[in-house]
Amino acid sequence: MLVLLGLVSGGPTSAGAEEFLTRFGALDVPAGTAVHGDAIAIGGPLSVAGVVDGDAVAIGGNVLVRSAAVVGGTATTTGGHVTIEPGASVGRAGALPPGSAPTVPGPLPFPMPPPRSYEPPTWLWPATILGMLAAMKAFFLFFALAMLISFVGTTWLTAVFFPRVTQDLAGHLERAPALAFGVGLLTWAALWPLVIGLAISVVGLLVVVLIPLAVLAALQLGIAAIAVLLGRRIRPSSVGLEALVGAVVLVVAFAIPHLGALLLFLTATWAVGVTVLALIERSRARPIAPAPPAAS
Repeated sequence: MLVLLGLVSGGPTSAGAEEFLTRFGALDVPAGTAVHGDAIAIGGPLSVAGVVDGDAVAIGGNVLVRSAAVVGGTATTTGGHVTIEPGASVGRAGALPPGSAPTVPGPLPFPMPPPRSYEPPTWLWPATILGMLAAMKAFFLFFALAMLISFVGTTWLTAVFFPRVTQDLAGHLERAPALAFGVGLLTWAALWPLVIGLAISVVGLLVVVLIPLAVLAALQLGIAAIAVLLGRRIRPSSVGLEALVGAVVLVVAFAIPHLGALLLFLTATWAVGVTVLALIERSRARPIAPAPPAAS
């Protein structure tokens, strides 16, 4: 019971009142006070002006033994320093090494692990930064590789599943490359005004949602046609193999620094242009149904 009273005690104690005096935070043993055991401050400084028969211990704070104070054991600290004023009487004065637990004649009233502090070594920060940069670079390389593989795969699949359309677009591009490129430029120029004009009307809002899908479909079909045309120039074969070879050539061209972005824009313009051009020519070639005869 005396130990528990010392643990929660908030003010100075009278001589001979406690066997152990332990407190969280700052602890003061004033003059005229005697502790028949150890005085322990946990997480704060310890000031002794009276009598401590045992040890004066501070865990995480400084120890100050004032003049005329008497400490029968050691004056020790973990994480601080010990100050002994002239005229004080201390049996053995010292400081515990960092990270070690205080040694007292009797057991502490409860298990108390020694405080630990960790400071990362100086070399860890540069190594961490370099590791993060390497991880980001690896991620972007993996992302770019995945995109290139996806480009080749979708181009090949488009040519395999739509061989007739792909060959027809390749023929249009081979016959009129300049016209297809001009139609592509006009398509890019008219795309935004068309989207804005349709967005103004309520009915046009439904059509605006379909425009990105139509552009993506035109790009995919046109790029497949360009890949087939390139593969045919390199090695004539089946539509699927020609598209695969041409797609690899396009991937290598797109990967060229600075020049790749320009080649990507030219390819996209040709792809959209040849698809729109084929639609225009097909609508013109469609026969017009004759008008029904007038009733007599």
